Amino acid sequence: MKAYKKIMVGIDGSDQSKLALERGVELAKLYRAELLLVTIEDDGRFVPLVTGSVVSSQLDANLIRGVRDKIQTIMNESVAYAKSEGVMAESMIYYGNARTELADRLPKEKQVDLIVMGATGLNRFERMIVGSNSNYVVQNAPCDVILVRE
Repeated sequence: MKAYKKIMVGIDGSDQSKLALERGVELAKLYRAELLLVTIEDDGRFVPLVTGSVVSSQLDANLIRGVRDKIQTIMNESVAYAKSEGVMAESMIYYGNARTELADRLPKEKQVDLIVMGATGLNRFERMIVGSNSNYVVQNAPCDVILVRE
């Protein structure tokens, strides 16, 4: 059986990413691996508003700051949880395309040998338009990938 040394967990604040964190912690304990908790922010993508229209996410600076603060809080809580379970963990917030960052750049740059992520995550609108991040990661990652479902 392959022994994993560095496990990357995709965090987006969804219920499935919380389950992915729990699974990542379990696996890190089993293999005595370290965790890299990552989230990817992409300010340039298009997002649907309550009105149903699509607008550029180049939105109000206060809104963006609020979102970034929430992301940082989620990441801090995730690291605290992992450490409370006796697992070495660090968190990183990256900017770019979630698919290519999770599937290509980060696994190679950070010597990741396992990716754990939710099967669907938060962005249901983007999945309808271009497919899921998890599908892309499974097909393109240079390492093993575990998808966590509810």
